[in-house]
Amino acid sequence: MPQDERLARFPVSCPTCRKEVLAEYRQADVIGALVNDRPIQLYAPCCDVSWTASYIEMQQIRAHFGAVRLDAPSRAQPIKPRETTDD
Repeated sequence: MPQDERLARFPVSCPTCRKEVLAEYRQADVIGALVNDRPIQLYAPCCDVSWTASYIEMQQIRAHFGAVRLDAPSRAQPIKPRETTDD
């Protein structure tokens, strides 16, 4: 699967029936929206309803996406702990 076709999956709560469903969106679209502070259109197939993610939903997506990214292998160099001294 090409990199730009990777999917980001995260739970959304249907505004009509409150059922939680796992949504799938193109990863590049989600990253672009989060980085550029653009709205994300969410969709719940249970009630065939779509809506613009609220501020709280955007924060939840950021938190979920951040947690998923933390599980990915890191290319960053480890940070050495600071030495502390008691004065």
